[in-house]
Amino acid sequence: MSNRKRRSGKWLKWSSSLAMAFVIASMPFTAGLADDTAGSFYDQGVRLMKDKKFKDAIQSFDMSIGMAATDSRAFMRRAQCFFELGHYNLAIKDFTEAIQYAPDNAAGYLSRGIAYSKIEKHPEAIRDFEKAIHLDPKLSEAYSGLGDSYKKSGKNQEALGAYNKALDQDPKNLNALVGRGDIFHVLGKNLDALKDYSYAIELNPQYDVAYIHRGTAYSGMSRPEDALKDYDKALELDPADGNLLKQRGHEFYKLKNAKEALADFSDAIKQDNTNADLYYHRAKANMQLGHDGAAMEDLEDAIRLDPNQANFYLARAFLWHKEGKSILAREDIKRAQFFNPKLPDKIKFANDPKNPDRWYDETFLTDVNAKGGGQDTSEKLQNTTSLGDD
Repeated sequence: MSNRKRRSGKWLKWSSSLAMAFVIASMPFTAGLADDTAGSFYDQGVRLMKDKKFKDAIQSFDMSIGMAATDSRAFMRRAQCFFELGHYNLAIKDFTEAIQYAPDNAAGYLSRGIAYSKIEKHPEAIRDFEKAIHLDPKLSEAYSGLGDSYKKSGKNQEALGAYNKALDQDPKNLNALVGRGDIFHVLGKNLDALKDYSYAIELNPQYDVAYIHRGTAYSGMSRPEDALKDYDKALELDPADGNLLKQRGHEFYKLKNAKEALADFSDAIKQDNTNADLYYHRAKANMQLGHDGAAMEDLEDAIRLDPNQANFYLARAFLWHKEGKSILAREDIKRAQFFNPKLPDKIKFANDPKNPDRWYDETFLTDVNAKGGGQDTSEKLQNTTSLGDD
């Protein structure tokens, strides 16, 4: 994971559900619908939502809307159910209906903006957050959502301004604190970033998102021991986070604790056995432990799942080299150079008795899960001559 750019993949959690919960909490239980039957279905749907029975709740709201087709609150509730189920386009459709029947309700625009951001439609999200702010200038969650979309669009200064305004309205807005911490970290203001993450943790010690982001900041500051502490706490709160297992595995690897790194990568693979990146990392841990056979199997799996990554071929070439199979090593090097033209024209693996694992500690890693193929600077090619030149 890059130290300067946080990835927008699954493992980086955002508090959009918290913001949505805020929106729904502000809505009345009794809708006051056109007739008692529609109202009873509405109330039934609300009860089912509280029990997290979202599919059943949708059916209740279907009935309610079928009997009172212009009530915005029923559309808002049904949209929330779709959102919780991950059906974001259907949520957007219902939020749009709700806005049509209640165009001055800031919550409708806030909610639709959050849904747009979930499907990476940030220009649309920004417009909705700005409309929500126009209708309710004190709506901290709208400023926070605006900051998230600006951040994901690479507009760091605009994001910082939005987060500051969110915190002006609500100094305890957890999402805004974590988001502003991310921007501070990107801008190199690491102490300010740590302050925001730590305050979010102080406000809610069970908020695993803050531990994850603070841990990532520590990682980028070359403080792997501190990163491990935060990742440990986050995994204590959410043991099923496979991407976080990968991150903790990185920190163990940096500390030359390949055994623990191997365990984390293996657990992550159990949760997602289609992730080529995980097999690649486990291969490197196996290589550090001298398990070259297991490493080769992992690299074969990584290449099978994603045959377009230069690093996978370089790692396999290194193993072929160790086995004395120079022709196979040379062909994999050619494949690596094809996929990454920035690699040196001539590559050989130099023997270094002081550090036999020198080569694969200093490779470029292109994270196959990062949008746009971002660089994972937990590994950095600091000296291309370590690959050797003829």
